[in-house]
Amino acid sequence: MTKNNQIEVSGFETMADSMEFADNYNSWVLSKFLPYAGDTLLEIGTGQGNFKKYLQKNVKTYVSLDIDEKVIERAKLRDPNGHYEVADISDQSILALKNKYNFDSIICVNVLEHVPDHKAGLNNMINLLKPGGHLLLYVPSFMHLYNDLDKLAGHLRRYTKKDVENLIQDNPNCKIIVNEYFNPVGAFGWWINKFKKHKNINSKNVNNQVIFFDKFVVPFSKFFNPLFKQFWGQSLYCIIQKNK
Repeated sequence: MTKNNQIEVSGFETMADSMEFADNYNSWVLSKFLPYAGDTLLEIGTGQGNFKKYLQKNVKTYVSLDIDEKVIERAKLRDPNGHYEVADISDQSILALKNKYNFDSIICVNVLEHVPDHKAGLNNMINLLKPGGHLLLYVPSFMHLYNDLDKLAGHLRRYTKKDVENLIQDNPNCKIIVNEYFNPVGAFGWWINKFKKHKNINSKNVNNQVIFFDKFVVPFSKFFNPLFKQFWGQSLYCIIQKNK
């Protein structure tokens, strides 16, 4: 436990196994980011490899990064020919990657909420980009939705659009070009979980929720998303461009 009673988890402990196979949801998320991918992409938080199978074919160089060496070891077993890095995004040492790669984009999905010094992490990612490159950021939204599942997943916080704006307000080298909420129907489901007691992020109950959501709820949430994107959603997606 951390000093604020937040559970410390990393790697595979932060997610339900079924998220790897939530194809409707994963492809929906990535559809927002794909136009900005470019040729060389860095994925922050490799996890189960949910996104690599969708994105790798659309870029020339795909680099997978995680703070957990065990996650990277498993990723190497799945794809021995990939590019891999073990690093902490909030540590200045990560900037050494600029000597190895020229990143058109960095995708960071459901990672920043785990990082204690998230301001340093966000600014380091922006600094890693080449001029004109894009940070593709996806985080959980609204602290009033915070529940046992957030705690079990190791989430330190949830965000509003203003929170993200405040994190980069002192960085003169970038601008936000998209900042919208995402998945409005899922937000209601997450709110309902505030009234349930969960002891395991990878329980049968949680995995069944994910499977049901991916099959039956995603189509409805996609339909309503344009109506709610400015003020309500389970998550927030943000595209930040580094100055040219």
